[in-house]
Amino acid sequence: MSAKFCDHKLIPGDTSEAFETCHNRASGRSLSLNFLRYSSEVAIDPGELTDFYLVQIPLRGRAVVKTGAHEVEASNQTASILNPTEATRMTWQAGCEKLLVQIDRGALHDLAETLTGHHLPHALVFNPEMQLQTAALKRWVDQVWACVQAAQNGAAFGNSAYRFQSVIEEDLMTSLLQSQPNAITHFLKDRPLALPARAVRSATEYIRANLSDPITMRDIAGQANCSVRSLQTGFQSSLGCTPKQYLNRQRLKLAHYLLQTAPPGTLVSTVAYDTGFAHLGRFSIAYKEAYGQSPSLSLLH
Repeated sequence: MSAKFCDHKLIPGDTSEAFETCHNRASGRSLSLNFLRYSSEVAIDPGELTDFYLVQIPLRGRAVVKTGAHEVEASNQTASILNPTEATRMTWQAGCEKLLVQIDRGALHDLAETLTGHHLPHALVFNPEMQLQTAALKRWVDQVWACVQAAQNGAAFGNSAYRFQSVIEEDLMTSLLQSQPNAITHFLKDRPLALPARAVRSATEYIRANLSDPITMRDIAGQANCSVRSLQTGFQSSLGCTPKQYLNRQRLKLAHYLLQTAPPGTLVSTVAYDTGFAHLGRFSIAYKEAYGQSPSLSLLH
């Protein structure tokens, strides 16, 4: 555990019973997905995490998380996020199980600067208490589970070498910044300056020309010479959708073409992964909504 996360003290609460733990991990480029369970109560003292943020989503049991000046009673309705610059101490009750999302501090900071268009001289700080019943965080947790399923299927993370891995991770980090209150939330609520029509046109042309490549929102904003926030506002004003929605629609069109022209023996999953959809269930639903039939029927053509 120290090798995968950081040095820490771990003290079992009841030493009269056998101590067991289970840790599963799927690593990406800037973040990892982890399952962790302790059989008995444990006190954990990692101090400051320094290099990463750690989102802890309880699956079973409860925990008390003391981080900085906050204390979070973690349960199936309340998750926690540990900031790298705040000292943390935790007590996990016996049988506590959590899904952990470990996020590289530098990668999240770079993304925050891109989203805001500002140089941020200090580490980003989140409110450590995550109310999972809010609509925004429910959607974010759904994204996390989609990543878990993709990792379990060998479609992303781990040794998959998935070409769109950076896109998945950017989406997950962006959604977290937009869903959980943090030190840049006020920036993200500001309405950016209007984006010229030529910038929107440049962005859409870039998207259509690179549909088969793992382009991120930062790539698109760079092509349009604007911030990601300005890009989002410009697309909403001009096209009535977000850049991500536009990109997904264009990728669905490419998938529709590939399914109808694919040689015998082609799998739906191959087409989905090749067009940037790591979650087959979501791809099938979106495809059916767009074309009125399942991807497998289009493949039969």
